Amino acid sequence: MVVVFDLPRPFVWIADVALVAACLVDLVLTPPPARLGLVRFVDERVGLGVEFERRVVVEPGRAAGLQLELREEFAAPFEVCGREGGGEELVAPAAGDPTGGPDRLRLPSTGTAVLRRRYRSLGRGVQELGDLRLRLRGPLGLVERQARLLGTQRIAVEPALLGLRRTLRLAASERWIDLGVRRLQRRGGQTEFESLRDYVRGDDPRLVDWKAFARHGRPIVRELRVERGQELIVLVDVGRRMGATGAEDELAGWSKLDHALDAGLELAAVALEAGDRVGMAAFDDRLRAFVAPSRGRRQLGRLREALFDLQPTRRETDLTRVLRELSLRHRRRAVLAILSDLADPLSLARQRRALRAGSRHHAIVLATLDDPSIRRAASRGGGASAALRAAALDLCAERSRGLRDLRRTGARVLDSLPADAAGPLLGAWLDERRGASR
Repeated sequence: MVVVFDLPRPFVWIADVALVAACLVDLVLTPPPARLGLVRFVDERVGLGVEFERRVVVEPGRAAGLQLELREEFAAPFEVCGREGGGEELVAPAAGDPTGGPDRLRLPSTGTAVLRRRYRSLGRGVQELGDLRLRLRGPLGLVERQARLLGTQRIAVEPALLGLRRTLRLAASERWIDLGVRRLQRRGGQTEFESLRDYVRGDDPRLVDWKAFARHGRPIVRELRVERGQELIVLVDVGRRMGATGAEDELAGWSKLDHALDAGLELAAVALEAGDRVGMAAFDDRLRAFVAPSRGRRQLGRLREALFDLQPTRRETDLTRVLRELSLRHRRRAVLAILSDLADPLSLARQRRALRAGSRHHAIVLATLDDPSIRRAASRGGGASAALRAAALDLCAERSRGLRDLRRTGARVLDSLPADAAGPLLGAWLDERRGASR
């Protein structure tokens, strides 16, 4: 049996009045969140797939000692990697919550508070951090006041160029083997002295300047330059086939176009350091962007600015028309480094004719980017079913026949996985630049 005791009405009224009074006091002691002094800091430019930090600096004012909760609108390609957990360390985002959960912090009695969060962008281009939603809990915990602060900050997500510094360092010391570039057999070719520098492990001992060695007390090597003043134009395909993805691990979500831009800009950086005039273009069935060849360190910045936000289109690539348009914009002979994919069997004849015609006026290097998922399925260790593996093997055989046909055009044709394209491309450019035999 349950016995229910009824409190006298005066006690209920007193309790209700006390609760309402406590809520009013809590409301008075809790300032509107919109009145907080708040500034958001984030880098204007970040690399694709590279973590970056967003900081929100808060001036507590009357809200000192209160619990602050912050939620932030951010672009769909952004992935939350860590957020403020109420202390000084970042914690993993909330499982199953794509927003990563709110950032929480108890505001200090003196000084400023900082709410930190780390993002990673899986898409290039101009992305945005959007509005902020604040929630402030009163000192008694009975009232929460909230506000929405309107405002956006644009972030330019550029090709990551993760290996650029290493590539430039190894290229300067001619340690090409460490970049996946085969050693070159030079035939003829005039070289001349350019400068002296410290010996780096991997340098050719025959380049050691013994007089400088004796004078400085450390190994010094001679730098030689070969055929200064060449021109390189990097053409990046942005057609339908370049939107395919197949990368894993930290490169998950990268498209063929993402890898092509990384490889093309690395090649451009090395060529600019070598003193060449370098330009870049993007194309599908026509030229979508073009930066005329030029020298100097500022040129790399111009190339990145012109191409960083390009996205794959739905159009099929028309290499014949593109090379014709390029010849109208640039009439001098150059090395054309084309980052693309192999055409389908129905379009292969057009691609072959385009390369044959273009090779009469330029030295062409075509880097074709294979599909990692097809290669995995074709390998015995890929875990694919027999039917899937058989289909993948047929596609690989068809691709090999297509590459064999294209190599008869006079162009240098490479075949690599998207993530491994930079090394072979650098090697082919060196061969063309130094006049090595094919």
